[in-house]
Amino acid sequence: MNISLIKQMIARIKGDTGISIIKGNTTAPRPSPPYGVYNITSPYIKGRGRGSITQFTQDDKAYEKRTAEYKMIISFTFFGKDVETTIELATRVHDWFLFLGESFILENNLSVRQVGNVQDRTTFLVEHYEYKHGFDVQIAATQEQVREIQEAIENINLGG
Repeated sequence: MNISLIKQMIARIKGDTGISIIKGNTTAPRPSPPYGVYNITSPYIKGRGRGSITQFTQDDKAYEKRTAEYKMIISFTFFGKDVETTIELATRVHDWFLFLGESFILENNLSVRQVGNVQDRTTFLVEHYEYKHGFDVQIAATQEQVREIQEAIENINLGG
């Protein structure tokens, strides 16, 4: 999984929507609302099979490359001082995955497999509500591994 690519995507969402989104599950202080939080809840969901294996040469050396597809799930939650704000923020980022972010997604060899419904995630905290709405998005990506093919001995004369 390419964490730097996820960070670039979050930065692009902020640039395109104007919504501040921070990494979740950290001890860093949170900004005052409104803002969003993202968590990579499933960083690697294996695809079928082992992937495809191809061989190629470069600079007189032989290589083998394995290419496989995997999926990841990113959960987004948006916080605000009222329900209307959280719905608006969640919907704008939801729409980014459905349309506005298409060029970023394609340029980075990703594909959006599923964008979940925007749902109420409000919680009651002792004496007040923490208003939040969110959704999950499933993204498909590819993983490549390359190794050099070592020369093999084809025939051995054992004498006799």
